[in-house]
Order: sequence, then structure tokens, then C-alpha cells
Amino acid sequence: MRKTLSLVALVTGCGLLAASAFASARQTPPANTFRWSLTVDIDYVDPALAYYTPSWALEYATGAMLFNYPDAPAPRGSRLVPEVAAGFPTISPDGRTYTFRLKTTYRFSDGRPVRAANFVRAFQRARNRRPSTPAAQFISDVAHFAAPRPDRLRIQLRRPAGDILARLAMPFFMAIPTNTPDVIDGIGAPVVSAGPYFIREWTKNRRIVLERNGYYAGPRPHHLRRIQVDIGLPLETIKLNIDRGRTDTGDIPPAAHSELGARFGARRRSPGRYLVNPKPTILYLAFNHDRPLFGGPTALGNLRLKQAINFAIDRRQMMNQYGAHGGIVHDQLFPPAIRGFRDASMYPRRPNLTRARELAEGSLRSAHSILYCSNRSPAPQVCQLVQRNLRAIGLNVDIRLPHRHCFDPCGPSRRGEAFDLSLEGWHMDYLDPSHFSLLVDGTTIRPTDNTNIAYFNSPAYNRKIRRASGLSVPARYQAFAALDADLMRNAAPVAVYGVPNDRHYVSARTGCYHYHPVYTYDLPAICLR
Repeated sequence: MRKTLSLVALVTGCGLLAASAFASARQTPPANTFRWSLTVDIDYVDPALAYYTPSWALEYATGAMLFNYPDAPAPRGSRLVPEVAAGFPTISPDGRTYTFRLKTTYRFSDGRPVRAANFVRAFQRARNRRPSTPAAQFISDVAHFAAPRPDRLRIQLRRPAGDILARLAMPFFMAIPTNTPDVIDGIGAPVVSAGPYFIREWTKNRRIVLERNGYYAGPRPHHLRRIQVDIGLPLETIKLNIDRGRTDTGDIPPAAHSELGARFGARRRSPGRYLVNPKPTILYLAFNHDRPLFGGPTALGNLRLKQAINFAIDRRQMMNQYGAHGGIVHDQLFPPAIRGFRDASMYPRRPNLTRARELAEGSLRSAHSILYCSNRSPAPQVCQLVQRNLRAIGLNVDIRLPHRHCFDPCGPSRRGEAFDLSLEGWHMDYLDPSHFSLLVDGTTIRPTDNTNIAYFNSPAYNRKIRRASGLSVPARYQAFAALDADLMRNAAPVAVYGVPNDRHYVSARTGCYHYHPVYTYDLPAICLR
């Protein structure tokens, strides 16, 4: 799960950084420079290691991939198209070997041509153990990759995989120079890349500068001469700078969203200064099927109680805790941003206690549960609402704080932890429904580092997931849409309650703005008035 970097909780103690950044943010930006302010720094500029959402927005502006997503809002922006690849690959009859023919028109920011060997080098670095990269997990089923000719790339899989193109479109696998070294802490700037821009400078905790790639001849937009990211200002200062036109966008205080929505209205894209769009993310309660309350005697566990909770929770009130324009109510495993999503409308926005109590009757067992909950707002408030909602159907909830990060080996991702419910969220790494099916795929369960926090393991649904995962589009999306409705209605392994919004405030001179369904900020598409 890609880290979205909750910035609000990290800004305390940044006074010195703020002072240095404030000096660079007092002036109105030059006419062809877009200015973006972050309260804390990104993780890496190295494509093999970068894994924060802001980092990926920069990688999207600088990288050239085999396949990529258009600079457009949804739905067009969520549909893969060939980029450096000259077209769709040739696939062997057994579905395991993909051969790509490459365009010969792409060049790196230092003038060198992009060839198949540049993608091979990206795969090699992703596989390296030193440094250990987050990229390796996404090509674990790749058996072999080679460049038989400068304009040919061959990838051999261990088994057919309908999501391989979506995975290869991740920034980890962008074309890189063949002499890019293996560095434990990642390479620094300048970063040679083949997209519309390249990273010229990264002064840690202070500034990142992207400049136009003078050798870029591809079709993607590149209206700006320079993109500058200022790092370390307080949220209130960033908001004030956007008001005054000194900064074009950035992190702002949570309390500002109500005022901005009232002043500008909430829009999906330009024209407009306050823009609100749902993320490719779900917020949910996981039911621990390893515990007596929700487990056994069959693989579906205590189905009636799980369905009762889905009818009992107040989704609208839970999402209200995220603040003005903070998110939308949702009740399915796949978010609306996923291609092929179909709205099944199974569970209510507000509690249906009559139906919930009917289902809970005779299914409460011990009538006591332990809820793991983060101590970061608004999670405690959401957990208190859950506690109140479930008390209304006769289930007592003991809230336990703090809930560690889901990949911490001492948290709910470690099998055997003593929790019955856990408040969770899942943000996509690549735009394919199979990535969300991991949350309920029983074949992935292991002692630690689990993504299936519900420990739901149904052989029947595991087979359905495998069957859908092996299909190609459009049958793939149809199968996953049917699986989503079937799973949430007839197995209810989790209770999804919402999808958070990305809320962006931009300066008066910012135009051509739209929310990108994969990369959030579409920096190359932005123009300035």
C-alpha cells in the first residue's frame, strides 16, 4: 500500500525549516514556474525507491514508461495507453511471454536515446536486495526479462497475469540510464529521465526543482518551464501564500476546507480554485475471522453478525469526521476510481437498526469485541461512533489505542493479534481491481506483514479471485465487478464505510487543472494564466 503521507500530523517542530522555506516563498513565482508547497519532504527521487504519493506525482511528470496513463481526468486518465511501447505487446499462446516493440523517438534529458536496455536496467534495480526496494513485490512473478534488440523488450512470466501492464506502468519501472548505480540510500538529483520534465535539484527538507526536458518529443503536455516544490512551511502559511498568489498549491489546514468550499464551491476540475475528488482508496472495518466472534464454523464465519454490522454502522456520520468535503460514503470493496466498478448499493448510508437487530439476533456469541484503532485523528472519533452503533445491536466494543501501522509486525498484520475488529484503509498502488482483492485473498495469509487483515480465507472466493485475475480486459473488469457485489453481499468479510477525498486549493493563476485518478497531481497538464 503506497504511503499517502498524512502531513498534518508531522508538522510540529518544523520551525527552523519553516523559517528557511518562508524566505523562498515570499515572492510571487515567475510567470512560467508552478510552485507547490509541502510541509514535510518526500522520501526519494530514485524511481526504484520512491513510494509516497507526492513522490509519484513528481515521477509521473518526469518518467517515461512502456505504458502510461493519459494526462486527463477519469475515465480517460485511468485507461492505460502505450507510451514508449509502440503498441500493445505480442503475447505467447500460453499467456506468459510478452514482447514489446519500442518507439525510437524518446530521449533522456541528457540527450541519450531510450532503448530496451534502459527498461531492463529498471527491472534489475527493482530486484536488487541492496538496496531493498518496494518495487520487487510487483514483479515477483516475472521469471526473465531481456532486450534481444535495441527496440525489443521481452518479459517472461511464471504464470499468466492480466494485471501485468498496470504493474509495469508504475514509476518503479520507468526507463533509466543503463549506468544508473545501485545506491543503498537512492540516487540524488539531478535525475536523468525521459518524460516531459526532469528533477534538476533536491535539497532535502527545503526544495525540489523540476525543469523541462529539452529533448522530449512525446505527446504529453509540458506547458511549464519549471516546477518548484518548497518544503517546510506551516499549513497556515501555505494557505495564506495561495490566497496571495505566492504559492500555486500545497497542503492546507483541515479547518480551511469548510471556508474554501463555501467561498469557491467544490469542483472536480478547472475552472475553479477549490477542487475535490475521491481517491482510489477505501476506508473499512476488518472482521478478524481467526477469532471466535467472527470465525467458523464455515469459511464464511459468522455471516449474520458481519451483515448486521454493515447495516448498523452510520457511514454518513463516520465520513463527517473527516471534515468538510472529506470524503464520500461507500460500501463496496472496490472504489469508484477503479475501472469496471459497478455500484451495487447494498448497505445504507444511515443505520437500519431494524434489519441489523434481526441479523444480530442469535449471532452475538460473547457479545464482546476488541476494536484496534489508530490514535491519529479522525480515527478515535470514528471508532467511538462504531462503538455506539454496535452497542445498539447488543455488541459491546472495547477500543484499544494506539493501533500501529498495518505493516508493523506488532500490529493487526501479525496473525494471532487479539483483536476482533480493526479500523483500516487501503490506497491503491496500481489501478487494477486485483490490488483490492488482496484484502480478502486467503492465499496471501502468512505469519506477519499481512494485507488480508480480516484473515478471511474462503476456498470458493479464492478461486473466484484467481479466475478473475487471469482474465484480460474487458472480461477482467466484468468478472471483478460481479465478484465485488457477490463478496460484499454474501460473505461480508469487511465493512467498507467510505472513500476519502483529495482536496486541492490552487492559486488564481492556475489553469488547465484536473485531478489525475492515478497520480493525484497532473503537473505536466497544468498551465498558468
